[in-house]
Amino acid sequence: MASTKPTAVHFSLVFFVMTTLILFLVWYLTFKEQKTLAQKLEETQSRAQSVEQANSGLLADIETLRNLLGVNIEQVGSPGAGDANTLYGSIAKSLNDLGMEQVQPNPQSPNVLATLQSMRTALNAAQTTNNQYQTGLADTESRLRQEQEAARNRAAELQNSQEASEQKLQKNITDQNELLAEKNREIQQTRNDLNAERVAKEQVSDELDRVRRELGEEINLLEKANDFLRDRLNDLENLSFDKPDGKIVRIENSTRRVWINLGSRDNLRTQVTFSVYIRDNRGVGRGRQDIKAKIEVSEIQGPHLAECRIIDEDFDRPIQEGDPIYSPLFSPGMKEYFSFVGIVDMNGDGESDRELLHDIIENAGGGVEIEVDDLGNRNPPGRKMTVKSKFLVVGEIPDPSELAGFDERRDDIQKVMDELTALEKEARQQGIRKISFGDFLNFIGYENQQRLFVRGENRPFQLKYGAKSSSTNQELGTDRASDGSTSGRFKQQDSGSTTGSSRFRN
Repeated sequence: MASTKPTAVHFSLVFFVMTTLILFLVWYLTFKEQKTLAQKLEETQSRAQSVEQANSGLLADIETLRNLLGVNIEQVGSPGAGDANTLYGSIAKSLNDLGMEQVQPNPQSPNVLATLQSMRTALNAAQTTNNQYQTGLADTESRLRQEQEAARNRAAELQNSQEASEQKLQKNITDQNELLAEKNREIQQTRNDLNAERVAKEQVSDELDRVRRELGEEINLLEKANDFLRDRLNDLENLSFDKPDGKIVRIENSTRRVWINLGSRDNLRTQVTFSVYIRDNRGVGRGRQDIKAKIEVSEIQGPHLAECRIIDEDFDRPIQEGDPIYSPLFSPGMKEYFSFVGIVDMNGDGESDRELLHDIIENAGGGVEIEVDDLGNRNPPGRKMTVKSKFLVVGEIPDPSELAGFDERRDDIQKVMDELTALEKEARQQGIRKISFGDFLNFIGYENQQRLFVRGENRPFQLKYGAKSSSTNQELGTDRASDGSTSGRFKQQDSGSTTGSSRFRN
């Protein structure tokens, strides 16, 4: 009979059953948990995939935004960080740099749209201003084109004028060069002759110096003899080495005007006077007997033409076309020089008229080499006369013996006479001709204008010839004063009437 007492087998079986139950329960619980975890994992993976997809979209959006903003920075960043190396910080800095602070109250929270709107507004204003500027520029360009066209027209006119002026200038230069070449040849020939004469005179002077040192007394005698013979020769032959300066080419007797063949190219000036000679003269610049009239240049009318007025004329020998004219002051292309001593009285008042004389000489193109004033002073001091002087002109010198012994003018007159002696010696040495001041005035054609009768003028003048006065014992030909009144029959209505002339005084 079997025993009912539990054995080890029973305990093992119970243990095995319990263990199996426990293991089954554990497996069941584990399986259920694993299934739950699997479901959660699947849900988590689904959510992760959705998040990943969302993140991919965000990253794509961020990349698109980055490309749109033109900022290639991986790190996005956050507001307030102030890091310029992040996308947010770079955009915030760019907004601030582009003027966001003027449109955004809080620079830490930049607003791209506000910035763009502000920039659009500024751009519209700038565009409006630009359109205004473009309109103004178009107007300006239109005016500029008009000005340029006008300037081109003016330039064309100026170019045409300049070309015409240049052609005229070239012609004038050519004519002037031809005239200058001709004058240069004449000057060169004159210089050659002058140099040859100077060399000859220097040789003669050296020889005379040597002879003077050896035979002083004999030289004095020879000089006196030479002076005597020269005076005799001048009186007998009346030779002249000068030639006429020009000639009369036209005469208008009704207006007392003549025209001569000298003009601007001859360097002729107005108010230059000439003496008019007879055609068969025995030499100009020698004596008064061949001078028939005096004329004064009143207008230069061409290169070789000038109008003159007659200031004195010998009515027994009227002016004719072809009559030669001469003035020692005038020489085209050359400046003539003169030396003066004594009183140079040009108006008959007994006083020297040096300023007037200088003006006349300078206006005619001449000059003064030596001048002795009324006090006996030589100007320039210490200079001696040279062959440059054409004439030694001697004015009136008072006789010192006629003055009282205490008169201070005696010393001045004596100094003038001493200078005259020295100048005469220098003139003999240089071969310079000595003439009187009266002859000089006649040679240059000068006539004292205060002594001319002018129709229509009421001023005193001097009459040289005329009938004997019935109330006086004046002789025929003596100077008589007149008040200058004329009959209405002889007064000219035309204001352009010319000056009449008195008879020529020898």
